[in-house]
Amino acid sequence: MNKYKILPVIGITVIVLVMLILHNVKVNRFETNSKGQLSSKSTATSGNIIENSNETSSAEAETFNETTVETTPEIIYPEETTIAFTGDILLADNLYAAYLENGVKGFLSDKVYEHLHNADLTFINEEFPFSDRGSPEPGKEYTYRVPPERVQCFLDMGVDVVSISNNHILDYGQEALLDTFDVLDNAGIYYIGAGKDLTRAKQLIIKEVNGKKIGFLAASRVVPSWEWYALDETASSAARPGVFTAYDDTALCEEIAKADSICDFVIVYAHWGIERQETASEYQRIMAKHFIDSGADLVVGSHPHVMQGVEFYKDVPIVYSMGNFLFSNYYSRTTVLTCTIDRDNKCTINFLPCKSQTYYTQEMRNDEIKGFYDFLNSVSFGVTFNDDGSYTYTN
Repeated sequence: MNKYKILPVIGITVIVLVMLILHNVKVNRFETNSKGQLSSKSTATSGNIIENSNETSSAEAETFNETTVETTPEIIYPEETTIAFTGDILLADNLYAAYLENGVKGFLSDKVYEHLHNADLTFINEEFPFSDRGSPEPGKEYTYRVPPERVQCFLDMGVDVVSISNNHILDYGQEALLDTFDVLDNAGIYYIGAGKDLTRAKQLIIKEVNGKKIGFLAASRVVPSWEWYALDETASSAARPGVFTAYDDTALCEEIAKADSICDFVIVYAHWGIERQETASEYQRIMAKHFIDSGADLVVGSHPHVMQGVEFYKDVPIVYSMGNFLFSNYYSRTTVLTCTIDRDNKCTINFLPCKSQTYYTQEMRNDEIKGFYDFLNSVSFGVTFNDDGSYTYTN
């Protein structure tokens, strides 16, 4: 073959060989990983990635090769939940004058105030309507009405929930009752035991605290007349604002059973008993057991305007009455009751021994505390209190 014809062939062959060599070198610098993605085998290239992102290369590889799952941190709730309760309250003129001068400390001592504020929830019995309207109930010996602006006292006390199921909430008629609903709603305070109709009056209020659903129900067995009963609209009558009553406790027990099915802890507040009688009546004891059989985890009461005793049934505490917390000029033995609920939704109770006079409530002196628990021992059923507030009981 002519050498001049061979040279171009050799040249073309050399070029092809060089191209093949270069291609093989490029391919060999990379391999596919387990997910079919190219990854560099070059130490120099890997070194550049580590240098540029330092220790993030492994994180980047994880993000690149695997789906990252975001998790929500577990919420750790406190071991215990506390609820503070007080007895009867009337925001009277003398109390409000002290409040205007010294704030909430004008009618509560520092220690009492701290007990109310340190609790996770605070619950009180409101023995009056908030209103400037209405007329006094005819023939009623004592009628109460409080100007709406005084609701600020409750807010400063740290009140979360009030019972308005009692024999004074309609002292000035339905107009004043309706005003009360508006005042409490606007203040962000929950109310139970009365409403614009029966459905609202018996409504369960649930407060979620520390991961627990705490349910509140209230009813009264003391009202002046049938006209105070809340009614739902029917074919023959209109709805009527009023109180959820429990002269027959069947309806209340039905509501307790419903609450028990959806709440972790159910509290029943009953307005009952005989005024000035320090020992609970037999009907109170029977009703309390009905409430607990229906699912109540704590039963607390009011109305007698004096403290009554304590009883346990199926390990559930019953506190029949806590007396006048802020109600009159007269001396009253009273308390802040604290219910402590554990993780298993069982509760223990604790009393802060208090005294109230001239619309000022304070803790008892050390030399008065023994008398407080001696009194409780004399009016309780199967419960023995020690001077430090600890107790033992039989069901």
